[in-house]
Amino acid sequence: MEAKIDLETRAGAGKGVARRLRRAGRVPGVIYGGGGDNVLVSMRARETVNLLRAVPVEETVFELSVDGGEVEHARIREVQVHPYRPELLHVDFLRVQPDAAGDD
Repeated sequence: MEAKIDLETRAGAGKGVARRLRRAGRVPGVIYGGGGDNVLVSMRARETVNLLRAVPVEETVFELSVDGGEVEHARIREVQVHPYRPELLHVDFLRVQPDAAGDD
């Protein structure tokens, strides 16, 4: 199964940047692996939560569109959730090779 997420690059890293993003209704994340550079990103929190509820995360290859550019394929490696509030804190994406994206 595939699902699409629109991402925006983010300039900084760290706790302060992440808190500002969350206050603005966005979730910080990172894309890594697959022979490419690490890319710091953010995504809309509400859309991401709804998508993660709708698809089986472990079995899904996500189409990631960063700043409206070229689409990359990735799986979710880790989702960090607030311990007692229903809030996403961070999402890690692991790139998969395009020829291996649909093999599972």
